[in-house]
Amino acid sequence: MLELKQTQKLQAILTPQLQQAIKLLQMSQLELIEAIEQELKENPMLEVAEEKPTEEESESKETEFQSEAEDTTIDKDDMEEFLERYSPSDDFREREEKESINYENIIKKTSDLRDYLRWQAGLFDFSINERLIAEWIIENINDNGYLAYTLDEISKVSGYKTNELEDVLKKIQRFDPAGVGARDLKECILIQYEIKQEELKREADPIFLDIVKNYFSMLQENNFKALAKKSGYPIEKIKEVFEEIKTFDPKPGRNFSDEQAPYIIPDVYVVKTEDGFEVILNEEDIPELQLNRYYIALNFDKKTNGETKKYIKNKIKQAEWFIKSLKQRQKTLYLVAKSIVEHQLPFFEKGIKFLKPLNLKDIAEKLNIHESTVSRITTNKYMSTPHGIYEMKFFFPSGINKDQGDMLSTNVVMDLIKELIENEDKHIPLTDDEIVAILKKEKGINIARRTVAKYRDMLNIASSRMRKTD
Repeated sequence: MLELKQTQKLQAILTPQLQQAIKLLQMSQLELIEAIEQELKENPMLEVAEEKPTEEESESKETEFQSEAEDTTIDKDDMEEFLERYSPSDDFREREEKESINYENIIKKTSDLRDYLRWQAGLFDFSINERLIAEWIIENINDNGYLAYTLDEISKVSGYKTNELEDVLKKIQRFDPAGVGARDLKECILIQYEIKQEELKREADPIFLDIVKNYFSMLQENNFKALAKKSGYPIEKIKEVFEEIKTFDPKPGRNFSDEQAPYIIPDVYVVKTEDGFEVILNEEDIPELQLNRYYIALNFDKKTNGETKKYIKNKIKQAEWFIKSLKQRQKTLYLVAKSIVEHQLPFFEKGIKFLKPLNLKDIAEKLNIHESTVSRITTNKYMSTPHGIYEMKFFFPSGINKDQGDMLSTNVVMDLIKELIENEDKHIPLTDDEIVAILKKEKGINIARRTVAKYRDMLNIASSRMRKTD
């Protein structure tokens, strides 16, 4: 039997205005400028505020305003009060004039390996069918330069035969960077070796090829004696092969970057002054907005018909909210950045080794705002510091326990690991277990061996076996 029931429930509904405010929070500098330009196009009530006028220009504007007021039947006091409310104003700080930043020194290294490979494929003498196959292969090459899936798997998805894929893959494996498109480390080394011999116009060493192809696992384990016994090659020759292998890149795609490096434009500058560190927002390309005087006058004019007034009032509300949301975004960004500087003051004074663990909740509680607001305002934002430019999320590292109960940021621990390896004896490099023991004994840091291995890989540092030199 069908039955009608009436129930009540509370549900959070985001209004379009609130959705817009949230979007502005998480926008990058460039996205924000684009959003402002779009809003200016769509809403005639908004206009860019003029630069501060001279005394003569102010008098001229006042005379012009009085003339407008006389020509239209409006309440001049109401209009003045309205314009005052929604003209540009800074509640938390004045915009400051500062020297132009040299963006030539501010670049971000990026990796776009697949686009680079597509560009090379476009120059290669591929048939139309091969070019389509190349696209399938390139799309399945990961950021380290390796083919992420087997040719059988790609064949099932693409519909191309495995032998067709293999033929095109062999050609892609001759692209730059050397070693790209390999299916495993062994193939990656062999590709780089073959390309190197071709460039040097030398014959390939059959012993090198035999050792890599047939004894690679033993070579990785650094088990030279067993390898010599099984292969019959002298240890000296095996070591020679090993040293040659170490000259190749095990992850050929990781260091690839566009020739045209994009600029990073910081959202916030932290500048050291006599009184400490000052936080300055980068508002160089962000225009100040105000309501258009002409439409405000039209709105208050008693001669304006109802339909027109309705349209104007609706657009005015949208403009008011946009201006308010924009100011709130800037204010939140400023306060969060200021709070980060206060929490991470040792970093700003002394460098990365003094970065402390920090979470979003700490900042949220201090500023009495929601944690999600801190997350949004630090997304896609960059801070220029005396030690370089960092994404704002960088200042919220997780922590590693110390014996004394204190916490160290993961960035600091990674820096300590890097320093230990840089200063190690290259003939007897430190193993991950030895690094764990040193950190425990000398720094009181409790860390697992697998964590050391993970951080070492993030730092692009090879294992102790691969770092060993004679």
